[in-house]
Amino acid sequence: MNPRFKKFSISVLLLVTFNYCQTKTEKFNNEVISIYLELEQNQISPGQFHQAKFLLTNKGDQPLKPEWEIFFNTIFLSVNPDVLDSLVSIEHLSGDFFRIKPKDGFPVLEKGETYSFSYSSDNFLLKNSHTPTGLYIVFGDSEEGHPIVDFTASRIEIQDQLTSVAGSNLPIPDPAFIFERNKNLSLLDTKSISPIIPSPKSFQWGEGVITLSDNISIYADPDFETEAGFLKERLSTFFKGKIEISSSKDASILILKDPSKVSPEAYALNIGEKIEISSSNPKGAFYGIQSLLAMLPLSSFSSPSDKLELPKISIDDEPRFEYRGFFLDVARNFQSKGAILKILDLMAFYKLNVFHFNLANDEGWRIEIPGLPELTEAGSKRGHSKDESQFLWPYYASGPDKDKSPNGTGFYSTEDFKEILRYAKERHIEVIPEIGAPGHSRAAIIAMRKRYHDKMKSDDKEGALEYLLEDFADQSEYLSAQNFRGNTICICQESAFTFYEKVVDEILAMYKEADVPIRTFHTGGDEVPKGAWTNSPVCEKFIADTEGIDTRNDLQNYFYNRVSKMFEERGIQTAGWEEIGQLEVHENGKEVIRPNPVFANKGFRAYAWNAVAGWGGEDMAYQLANAGYEVIICNSSNFYFDLAYNMDPDEPGHQWSGFVDTKTAWRTVPLNNFISNETDMYGNPIDIETLSKNKAMLTEEGRKNIKGVSGQLWSETIKGQEMMEYYLLPKMLGYVERAWSQDPEWTAIADPEKGKIEMEKAGTYLPMLLDKRRFPDWNTSLVVSITACQKSGP
Repeated sequence: MNPRFKKFSISVLLLVTFNYCQTKTEKFNNEVISIYLELEQNQISPGQFHQAKFLLTNKGDQPLKPEWEIFFNTIFLSVNPDVLDSLVSIEHLSGDFFRIKPKDGFPVLEKGETYSFSYSSDNFLLKNSHTPTGLYIVFGDSEEGHPIVDFTASRIEIQDQLTSVAGSNLPIPDPAFIFERNKNLSLLDTKSISPIIPSPKSFQWGEGVITLSDNISIYADPDFETEAGFLKERLSTFFKGKIEISSSKDASILILKDPSKVSPEAYALNIGEKIEISSSNPKGAFYGIQSLLAMLPLSSFSSPSDKLELPKISIDDEPRFEYRGFFLDVARNFQSKGAILKILDLMAFYKLNVFHFNLANDEGWRIEIPGLPELTEAGSKRGHSKDESQFLWPYYASGPDKDKSPNGTGFYSTEDFKEILRYAKERHIEVIPEIGAPGHSRAAIIAMRKRYHDKMKSDDKEGALEYLLEDFADQSEYLSAQNFRGNTICICQESAFTFYEKVVDEILAMYKEADVPIRTFHTGGDEVPKGAWTNSPVCEKFIADTEGIDTRNDLQNYFYNRVSKMFEERGIQTAGWEEIGQLEVHENGKEVIRPNPVFANKGFRAYAWNAVAGWGGEDMAYQLANAGYEVIICNSSNFYFDLAYNMDPDEPGHQWSGFVDTKTAWRTVPLNNFISNETDMYGNPIDIETLSKNKAMLTEEGRKNIKGVSGQLWSETIKGQEMMEYYLLPKMLGYVERAWSQDPEWTAIADPEKGKIEMEKAGTYLPMLLDKRRFPDWNTSLVVSITACQKSGP
């Protein structure tokens, strides 16, 4: 999904101080090592590049012999930096993992001596968090890596950025830019805006308030008893008094069956002399409960109260989209089970109903599979090693010690996963697992390689070959979007399908044991690197021997024919990123991407992510939908929460397809991508007519195939739960508006200028989305002043 890592440029100065006698690792003291990184040049035009200098200083009492290697992580450095020194090398190993090595002739550094060397790279350094991280040093042939704990870097300031991008429209968020962006905001009366997030279909304020005190009683019609129990449990965290389930309709809160509500997720909430929630289905009743909870006073979210005061209001509500998803990647950096349960609570509160759970990728395998222990023994662990034969390298600065790596090492046991499934089911959330293939599979490949060698050592050749995922003689050269080699399963051998079927069946067994239905399985399918399988003897023979397969380009159809039949036999829908429904064809003398007719109208679900303005794929979701694919809109430029909020140098996150804040997500028009952004990722104004010229528009049948939307959180730059929460809130709240609520009125205005004016008026509502009160223990600060830029100027 992410043709990651557009190039930037940097100049870096690293000061490394060592106090170490290399032959005595047990006495190593990493506190005497310091690294200083200084940006010297940072150029974005006419060509992006940066130049960097490392200064190595030995501050110890022992001579520093050139018997060390320094490892570091960065995805913001070209894979072939030009080292401007003959005595040092900087080598890209895999993914974001690099190594610095001294060459023959590198001097011994005595106490206090310094050696410096420079390199240049063809990319621009944008943010302070994009400098190298996770630095550690290894001496001699040791397998032990020592973290460099004292690391500092010179800062990039906004003024530095303004100087670097002078003459461009890149949106540097200095005071003048922020003022201009917000100058049309105005204060609104609280009664004129939605009382809850996401906005209900309709609401009407009443007069006065209702106070719940002493005892709260809850009555529920028979179909809603589970929801009544959920409400009782939730209210107990806000209310000090007694809460009971009642058999009488004289109760304080009524949850009633209303067959007139056609949509199973529709509900009505009336807060008057009593509180009534009505729906035709437990799902609708559940969402009515969430809206009731959203009306509770702020103070009760901080500490329980002996009374609850709620404004009188009538709400009639139902969702726009049947699929309202949230995708979370835990493969690249792990999140604990507790963090996942908290995410599910967040989703439930904001009425999202599909949790898309990415459990495996190049950088980690995160779910226990009975019968394949190597997947978690090797694929779920990251640390320092020479060759990744026993576990993975420490990608994304997860550290050299695999046993002390909470972001790099970790997996969910079968019991953990079943608990997550049950927890989600209680909240009417469908969990869709993703095990991506054939690309993005390095963790699985390495784990099955370990299995192969272990089985061969015990003379079990059949067992060694049973789940093998690679052709050992393959000499294909390629680099994936995330800079991995050897990350693509060899699908020309039967063991690849034996493996995938085994994994799928074990996951399906977990669903069955948890008594949770599964309807869809996500196969990934994205970013298979060009060059994969091109020099594989196994694939060469397979293509020659197999009828209907003439070239490497036929292998994708072969793979998805096999996989989809496997899912069809199990009554499960095949899903994947948009690439599963694409085909490269020749048109007018050039190669273009079009919907693949082979799988059209076969029930495939494609997750369309690549709608970045100006890249040419703005209409791909509509092409796929028109061709007969189910489509989920998940535009990277609007709904990828790992993209930074803006270009502020202290704001962490990616920028490969632009920047995403609350407004970016909120202003998305899922059925009209052409008006979903004001500017492209470089800050240039978008001309809607030009952008949409010769692009596909949705047909009537195509509109029916757009099933919903999804927000994504990829985790390359996320270290731990606190960072995850920071990335999600508040920008996620703009997204949940689009997932549940109808398009704003301004989206139907034909005149772009008039539409923009009305959008800005509607945008005054955005600060009300910054709603920390419902999750006060979350670490994100969501306090925003909507008047800050109105009068004072830049």
